[in-house]
Amino acid sequence: MGTDDRDGLDEAVSAAVRGEEAPGDDERDTAMSPDPDALKEAAALRRDRERADRQAAKEAERARRDEEKAQRQREKDAEKARKDTERLDRERRRVEEEAAKQAERDRQERERHAREAAREAGRAQREAEAAERAAALARQRAEREAARARRQAERAEGAAEAEDDVADLADLPPDLAVLWRRPAAARRGPRPGLTLEQIADAAIALADAEGLDAVSMARLAESLGFTTMSLYRYVSSKDEVLMLMSDRAAGRPPEVGPEVGDWRARLELLLGLMRPVLAAHPWMSRTTSVLFAVGPNRLAWMEAMAAALEDLPLREHEKLQAVGALSSHQLEWARLVEAETARRRALAESGGGEPQDPNAVIGRLITAQSHPAIARAVAAGVFDEPDGSPDADDLDLGTRLLLDGLAALVERRR
Repeated sequence: MGTDDRDGLDEAVSAAVRGEEAPGDDERDTAMSPDPDALKEAAALRRDRERADRQAAKEAERARRDEEKAQRQREKDAEKARKDTERLDRERRRVEEEAAKQAERDRQERERHAREAAREAGRAQREAEAAERAAALARQRAEREAARARRQAERAEGAAEAEDDVADLADLPPDLAVLWRRPAAARRGPRPGLTLEQIADAAIALADAEGLDAVSMARLAESLGFTTMSLYRYVSSKDEVLMLMSDRAAGRPPEVGPEVGDWRARLELLLGLMRPVLAAHPWMSRTTSVLFAVGPNRLAWMEAMAAALEDLPLREHEKLQAVGALSSHQLEWARLVEAETARRRALAESGGGEPQDPNAVIGRLITAQSHPAIARAVAAGVFDEPDGSPDADDLDLGTRLLLDGLAALVERRR
């Protein structure tokens, strides 16, 4: 049935229902009434059409729901795939991070073992040097009585032979030349002579026991069992003795290579090894000779510290200036510790009792108006319990600030 026929049938059915004549052409107008069978057929056709339309609508709705369901499934599958990918990425990153952490832990463990080994080597070396000095002093005391009579006969020739013992180091200042030579045999026949190491060890023992002021040519000669004039055959002045003492007491540093860690780890270890040396010989911070005693041991320490900086993007003079600044700060730290120790010792000897830390009275000397910044520190309890001297193996804040500044300079250069 065509569209026009369907429309006409619909109009006819509607008119029949209303009891009206159905519009149409001339033949339709002449009809007395519509055919009941035609009306029934038209109604049946309309019902079929409506049923077909409803069925088509249901099919369309079902197709739409199926498409939405399929879309949701696709989205769900895509979300699941995304989550699986993220989970795999997280697992991969976790495995990589764990591997990196393990590698870092292994590296730190290797560096820690290397630092401990270097520290133990330094401690053993210091103990061996101390034992060597003690043994040398013991030998000197044993020989002193036996050699006393022979020394009396040769006392007069000491000054004449002094220049014969000077090595050919005309290009070096005398106080430095003594660090690089060994004196010629200062005896005739079986008479035992002295070595520069024996002189340095005896001077170090005096300074450690009684302070630097106790070291004089006369006291040193007496402790060695020699006369003062005989001592001048080996060293020409107390300055030379101080040079020998400074270089000898410093000892030699242990081997500290890249296996210990990066440049900072190597420097921190070397600086930490300096602390016990300075603590064992506090007089070193009081003499300027230690600054100029460029002897074998001093150069060994300089070489070890400069070698730690060899791969950094710094100029050579900057590396040595950094080494000098760090070394000088260690002496300043030792000077402060030694000064506080001497102050406490002097008060104890004078009967003044335990000295009060100067920082403890700062709170009574200031007000929040006169010194607001210090007042805030007092209120925070900074001066309540003074830290005292830092541990010999620890680095103070000043050293760490110098290292931080050096690290910042390296980063800028990079």
